[in-house]
Amino acid sequence: MRKGMVILVAVCFLMTGCLNREKLLTLEQIQSLFEKHEIPLSEAIGVHPDHVFIKTLNKVEPQVYMINDDELVSIYIFNSSNGVKKAVKDFEEKTAEAGVVAHEKYQVANLLMIYDGADARMETVVQEMRSLVDGKE
Repeated sequence: MRKGMVILVAVCFLMTGCLNREKLLTLEQIQSLFEKHEIPLSEAIGVHPDHVFIKTLNKVEPQVYMINDDELVSIYIFNSSNGVKKAVKDFEEKTAEAGVVAHEKYQVANLLMIYDGADARMETVVQEMRSLVDGKE
């Protein structure tokens, strides 16, 4: 009887672990969304290496792009949404004493995006990222 109960509990744990798989975003999906909304991502040239938006967060280096020639967007892709939470904390610690320019932080699943611009299309891109994760595409 005990052996059966142990097996049943083990099976329940395994099934629960399989059901909690979170959907993850890829850089290719993100780039595709920017392209879909006609927001060209260009290479970030001339960004100072100590710029706070290009720092490594939670051991992940960002993909850094320019939008509209003067707006910086840093895209961090983590292995899980937990990685994003740790990265946000890391970002806050690294910028606590710095005079950081106005910016937006977007967190969607395993993605953290930091954007220092004001392009209204960005909200649409982020909503579509959320739709990809929620399966409402």
